[in-house]
Amino acid sequence: MTVAPLVLNRRFKAPPERVFAAFTQKALIQGWYGPETTTVPRCEIDARVGGKYRIEMHSPSGAVHIVTGEFRELEPPRKLVFTWGWLNGEGRNPETLVSVTLAPVEGGTDLRLEQTGFAVEEFRESHRSGWTSSWNSLDALLEGRPKAPEAAPVVMGVSASTYTRSVRLAFEEKGVAHRLQVAPPQTPEILAHNPYGKVPVLRVGDVTLYESAAISRYIDDAYAGPSLMPKDPLARARAEQWISAINCYVDPAFVRNYVLQYAFPKGPDGKPDRAAIETALPAMRKSLGVLEAGYGANDYLVDNRLTIPDLLLAPMVDYLHRFPESKAMLEAFPNVKRAHAAIAARPSFAAVVQ
Repeated sequence: MTVAPLVLNRRFKAPPERVFAAFTQKALIQGWYGPETTTVPRCEIDARVGGKYRIEMHSPSGAVHIVTGEFRELEPPRKLVFTWGWLNGEGRNPETLVSVTLAPVEGGTDLRLEQTGFAVEEFRESHRSGWTSSWNSLDALLEGRPKAPEAAPVVMGVSASTYTRSVRLAFEEKGVAHRLQVAPPQTPEILAHNPYGKVPVLRVGDVTLYESAAISRYIDDAYAGPSLMPKDPLARARAEQWISAINCYVDPAFVRNYVLQYAFPKGPDGKPDRAAIETALPAMRKSLGVLEAGYGANDYLVDNRLTIPDLLLAPMVDYLHRFPESKAMLEAFPNVKRAHAAIAARPSFAAVVQ
């Protein structure tokens, strides 16, 4: 049975040149493509005949939908024709063909879309609702209101928190747009989502998660992009071992018992408690020794590639460079210094750690 084409018409309050650009320019596509609740953190587009595109849409629940295709005709600002196919776990769904024509009218542009080649009517109708919702976002974009950042995942916490930084590093490494909602620990905002009152908390639509390791694993599994955990069972177990060691031993030694003495001084005259600092140094030195051996000649802890343990550890080691005893101590651990320099050079680190 032949499925009839999908034909849609819409009038936009913008000239054809602007509407045409919204289909062919990356920055504009990311401001409207996909249903209204989705975001487009990644978009690759080569807007020429024979050029290809890849658009990645993320739903509030974390689902990722990727459409790819090739431009067949481009007649700016009047017409564009491109193939359309959704990626799935086994490859690519059957391809359809999208033809968009633009006609100038008083005060704007009339857009006509025809999409052909559907295998079943169900697919055609799902695309009808998808395009209709997308065009609501395009209307807003053309009026200067791109998709609201509230559609992106929200990390609740404080920017100085090492664990908040770790979660945000995971998003950056996956290439996922997100936003930070400033919420200190033990505040009503945090307690509403985490009974222990600690940060960070992740909110994605109606879903909430707490505990940084769990959040980072969710980010890795829910979003496309480079994997942040090994697939090999032994390597994955070693990554889990490092995650546990960092949370149970390294964080108390580096942060709870040392860095916080400077961040929230409780000594005489509002100065750091010297006795507490001296007490913290042996455990800090021990953990640095464990990490020194763990790195060896590598820059990352597992398989010499970036994984979640590295994202948990990096913000902690960054603080050690800022205080006198730990800064001096690091000189005895060149592997730790070299490995930290490698991750600090990544764009994700520059985006999160300021």
